[in-house]
Amino acid sequence: MSNSIAKIQCVNKKCQTTNLLDDTFCSKCQTPIVKRYLRIGGNSEKDYEVGELINDRFLLWESHIVIDTKPNLPPLFSDSVPENIIPYLKLFSHRLHVPQIYGFLDDSFQQWLLEYESIPLDEKGHLIHPELYPSIELSLFEASSLRQVSWLWQIILLWTPLAKQKVLSSLFHPNNIRVGGGIIKLQELIRDNESSPSFKDLGNLWEHWITKFNPLIQEVMGKIILSLQENLLEEPTKLLEILDQILYILGNNYYQRKFKLITVTDAGKKRKNNEDSCYPSINSLKETNSGIDTLTIVCDGLGGQEKGEIASHLAIEIMQKELEQDYKKTLKETLNNKHWTPLIDSKKILKAISKANDTITNINNKERRKDRERMGTTVVMAMAIAHEAYFAYVGDSRIYWITQDSCHQVTVDDDLATREVRLGYGFYRQLINNPQTGALLQALGMESSRKLKVHIRRFVLDEDSIFLLCSDGLSDFERVEQYWKSEVLPIINKEVDVEESAQKILKMGLQKNGHDNITIALLQCSIESKTPEDYEGKLTWAYLQEIISDLPKPQGKLTLDKTKTKQPLNSIDLPLSKSTLIIIISSIILVIGLVVWQQNKPSQNKSLNQDLIYSNLEIKN
Repeated sequence: MSNSIAKIQCVNKKCQTTNLLDDTFCSKCQTPIVKRYLRIGGNSEKDYEVGELINDRFLLWESHIVIDTKPNLPPLFSDSVPENIIPYLKLFSHRLHVPQIYGFLDDSFQQWLLEYESIPLDEKGHLIHPELYPSIELSLFEASSLRQVSWLWQIILLWTPLAKQKVLSSLFHPNNIRVGGGIIKLQELIRDNESSPSFKDLGNLWEHWITKFNPLIQEVMGKIILSLQENLLEEPTKLLEILDQILYILGNNYYQRKFKLITVTDAGKKRKNNEDSCYPSINSLKETNSGIDTLTIVCDGLGGQEKGEIASHLAIEIMQKELEQDYKKTLKETLNNKHWTPLIDSKKILKAISKANDTITNINNKERRKDRERMGTTVVMAMAIAHEAYFAYVGDSRIYWITQDSCHQVTVDDDLATREVRLGYGFYRQLINNPQTGALLQALGMESSRKLKVHIRRFVLDEDSIFLLCSDGLSDFERVEQYWKSEVLPIINKEVDVEESAQKILKMGLQKNGHDNITIALLQCSIESKTPEDYEGKLTWAYLQEIISDLPKPQGKLTLDKTKTKQPLNSIDLPLSKSTLIIIISSIILVIGLVVWQQNKPSQNKSLNQDLIYSNLEIKN
């Protein structure tokens, strides 16, 4: 079947009209056409041809890549979970980076389908990259130094969970490491052989990338690589500390960030009472730079009869007050501290959420409320600190990170379906078809904080972004995934302001869902480049030694192939301001003038200039 005549069904259960693959909205009901591109995994002797419709459903788009032409239907599942795909299930909490099992290709169950989170698509919903995402090796040259280090940092964050499932080898096949914007994406999980790769192996891998790193970070990265190869770094914790410090220096010297935030809420079409709460106050635009002023919270109250409303309001009041007090106490100390210690901020967030939880729990216990009589609340929280965004969550409210070409769900629901998948007992797409698996496993107010699992994540901010926090009244039925391009992306494209967009998203949620309370918070991050200061002494191994205790002292030396260290123009740290562009253009004109002038000088001066051009790329012992 030709791709041009293939049809795809609408996901609206009341419609299910078939549409052309080039369509972006259903021709009948105007619901966005859901285009799920999936990768074929497993073993089969059968070969398929591009354009073939497999099992009357999956159209082979590229080699090993299919598109589901019936995304409105549940995929095929086996009665038992094959042993070789259990690591995918147990790594469900890391699905931002690790693909998940969508279902099986046919009833032979020899081949499964891998589902990825936020694949870049063009305006017609077609793949931008034939292999779903570009490889990290091809992307390094074009990335800023901040993004390059961020990718390496994410690889180390994945080290321990992958090693636990004996799939650490997934990080040692360069073609398997893909990138979706600023996010590391693994193409598949690769099982370890008799022994897992070591940090020394990691150093050998990164050595192949050294000439692709921005010249600004090549010296320190060379020292890290040598430390890995000489077994001076043998655990993730120390390496993360070093990379965190480099990210802090890069992120706060090159970039400045501005934020806008707004919240909106509605009881919905079927609820008389709104048990959701949010911070800051609704319909009040707030503009700020960073820190505690970017604090954004959404809570979805549980318990009914206004008890949920009490719990959600109380949780926000306590968390906001606790965090403001903590950050006012340590603001001066933080500003004067050269050492970036993200653990401190995580502890503050954990402390605030735990205090809110214990306060609500104590009220429940004092009033002897049991089971469904207990009031409680979910919580999602976002806050920008320096060069990072911190996210914390408990329950099934969600946070989405939206950029120019992607919409990432950065939270994982605390429900029964998630638990069953993480235990390796079943498939997510199968489990969510049962309404009972949506039951929450934890929320604030249910029990002591000693038993509460607060999820805290952080990400480097290196491009314009929108963070959408919402209760499940909006996120149910994948409405954010369906409508982010039409309702949220225009903010980033400066076609609409954040206030207007918040109202449009709320209206869409009421029209398409409306069965529950809906609360939305939008945190807009705009990034501008600073005029770079003199970095000499600010990003060297010697400078890091002043900040980080017990920094390794490698004895070896890496020799760069100078013919491979030239960076293309678009690898300069972006975004660039107009003034910076003027400086760059002026510099290019000046260099051209110098080259013309040098042509009239003796030949020995040319080689001297060449040495000077590359002197900042050499890694010195």
